[in-house]
Amino acid sequence: MNMLRGLKVIKVWQDLEIEEGEDWYRAIQSAMKTCQMAILLVSQNFLNSEFIQREEVPALLKKRKREGMRVIPIIVRPCLWKDDPVLSKIQALPRGGRPVIKFPKANGSRDQVWVEIAQSIGRRARALQQGG
Repeated sequence: MNMLRGLKVIKVWQDLEIEEGEDWYRAIQSAMKTCQMAILLVSQNFLNSEFIQREEVPALLKKRKREGMRVIPIIVRPCLWKDDPVLSKIQALPRGGRPVIKFPKANGSRDQVWVEIAQSIGRRARALQQGG
């Protein structure tokens, strides 16, 4: 992803960018309103987060429905994402929904799956830049 950022294909925002003294809720809302694509790093913690499930996911899905914004779940750890009535209907990465952590590090498979995820996001981001 850093390479995509360096090539100015994507601009990444995360809540770590919220500065001390800033209204964190307003900053998150603003970022979600202006984004063109949302990447969801899905794990059991993601699914268990009341804030994510109550505030962030509904806002992103509303924007997806209203504006056609791309929402891309990335399954990073084993969890019950397929039981989620909304996430289960959105094509996730890696293809097949196998959690990234399940790909072996030793033989380079995990690195390869991250490359494939980055390539997929890069293709989508370039299409957005070109108006598609």
